[in-house]
Amino acid sequence: MDQDTESFRDDESSIYNEGGSFWERTHKPRLIILIRHGESESNKDKTINENVPNQLVALTKKGLDQAHHVGTELLRILNVENQNVVNELSQKYNLCETDCGKLPLINYQPLNKNIDKNIVFYTSPYRRTRETLKGVLNVIDEYNLRNANVATCPDYEYKPNGRQKSAIWPSPNHRPSGEYENDKSTHRLSNKIPGKTYLKYRVKDDPRIREQDFGNYQDVNNMQDVLKKRSAYGHFFFRFPQGESAADVYDRVASFQETMFRHFHERHSNKPRDVVVLVTHGIYARVFLMKWFRWTYEEFESFTNIPNGCMIVMEYDESLRRYVLRTQLPKWNILEE
Repeated sequence: MDQDTESFRDDESSIYNEGGSFWERTHKPRLIILIRHGESESNKDKTINENVPNQLVALTKKGLDQAHHVGTELLRILNVENQNVVNELSQKYNLCETDCGKLPLINYQPLNKNIDKNIVFYTSPYRRTRETLKGVLNVIDEYNLRNANVATCPDYEYKPNGRQKSAIWPSPNHRPSGEYENDKSTHRLSNKIPGKTYLKYRVKDDPRIREQDFGNYQDVNNMQDVLKKRSAYGHFFFRFPQGESAADVYDRVASFQETMFRHFHERHSNKPRDVVVLVTHGIYARVFLMKWFRWTYEEFESFTNIPNGCMIVMEYDESLRRYVLRTQLPKWNILEE
């Protein structure tokens, strides 16, 4: 299927209320963005998986650089107040070597009408996704400081790793563990430049957007044999021993998207979301798109994962009343060529 055709429909078009009419479309985010985590230690050296649980695999130095870079790429596609600051940050965190340039945006331009002020981040609870999110938030915090003189207090900033088991970042306002907001420490707004805006964001951990389970403490030699079997069997239906198939991930995706739709249709929500960002994993991102745009499993098999530290952009088209995939995705046949 050609990804820029009108046959791409999102599942929310099939949601009805009891009277049979469409639910009121009042809180749809302008953009839904999927970010794949930066390079991890496992991406660089598969033997890590023999001794480190998958959820605890960290980013490499390159992976952290990729996280900062994708943070600037995120700012570039937002409707922000100060494009000069965005350009400065892009130069600061520029990567000479990145594969993200192979994922061009098709027919997308920032609107430059209504400023994007509120972002909701959903993150996989794995260490490498949280650390990627931290890199993205560092860039946003720097933008807020340069544009509006809104600083993030170190005691209140998002912390991807910590000593507490149930609450990974501080909760001075008794926030539920797994949640964070940068708009809660109001004391830091005292020096805000009058008339300037800053990006407000909320963070929510959600285990449903975690990596596909490949099994526990994977032996490298055995995994190589298993991956060969998957290539012959097919990526979607093949289930890893003691793990999941992509079809199993599909069920998690369906549950998560239902939660998203409920948030979109909250008529009296006091928590606006101009942009929703999922910081997740390669397989999950592909399955997410498959469910949303109703791909067949053959269409799923034709695509491959986006590179580490890259993003996928979905934009809500008011005229079509649905989301349109703006990112050109990589395919296996292109890689083979």
